[in-house]
Amino acid sequence: MSKKRKKSIPGFSADYRDAYNKPNGKINPVEPEEMEIDDFLPEDETGEDEELLTKWDDGLEPDEPEDSKEPEQPVAPQRTGTRRRRRYGVAVGSLVLLLALVGVCFIAGTIGKNIYRAATDDSKLRAYDSFLTTVVMQDPQPFASPDKANEEFVLDASLWKTITANGGSNYNSYDDSGRILVPLGDVVNACHELFGPDCQLQPKTPAKESFFEYDSEKNQFHVALYSSDSSFTPYTESAKKQGDTTVLRVGYVSPSDASRNQTTSAVVTPKPTKYMEYILKTNPSTKQEYIYAIRTPQDK
Repeated sequence: MSKKRKKSIPGFSADYRDAYNKPNGKINPVEPEEMEIDDFLPEDETGEDEELLTKWDDGLEPDEPEDSKEPEQPVAPQRTGTRRRRRYGVAVGSLVLLLALVGVCFIAGTIGKNIYRAATDDSKLRAYDSFLTTVVMQDPQPFASPDKANEEFVLDASLWKTITANGGSNYNSYDDSGRILVPLGDVVNACHELFGPDCQLQPKTPAKESFFEYDSEKNQFHVALYSSDSSFTPYTESAKKQGDTTVLRVGYVSPSDASRNQTTSAVVTPKPTKYMEYILKTNPSTKQEYIYAIRTPQDK
């Protein structure tokens, strides 16, 4: 059952005993002012009134107006997280810039090295030296085409190229005098490599005493090797294209040059005693260059 507020009126009392003693069993009516106030109040089914009164009593101190409370001071927002994010962003940005700078320096250094290597790379010129060695050592006279070249010079250069190929390890057959036996076909091939496919080799025994003899019956050469230290060696200084030819500026390095007698590991640049120009053409079948002509330099 719902609670009822029991509140008595001050100075009021009632005696109901006499009401039941009246004749006819009638009960004296109760005066309106004698009735309890609670009888006319509606029942509070939810108890909201008492709850409201309780909240009201707890919320206010006696004689303390509601407006007397001090307003709450606004709390400054916390910026710790923002500062941390900013510091993190600065650190990441600095790292990215540092890595970018390192990358730029690395690329610049690599490009610089490649340019330097390209500018100082003379491997192709030195390859020409190897190709021209057996020709320069003969100190040939200039000629305008292979068919104009001295026949003995062509034969000597071709023989030397044949026997010095692969370090001189291609032949191990000897005659009774200890001379190497070299087939004619190998010398002809060497001649075509040096002077082109149209060059005609003339195999024969030289009229003067030489380092070889030719056996026409067996089509082979009897070759006595000797040291080439007393001969010129080539030093190719430049190569340039002129139409379908390549023009080489070749220096002749004498046996007494410091570059050929150096005893230290330091590289010594040769100082040629003279220069010649070698005109090269390309063999259409092998795609390899050969010596087409030799001439004195046009620009002295």
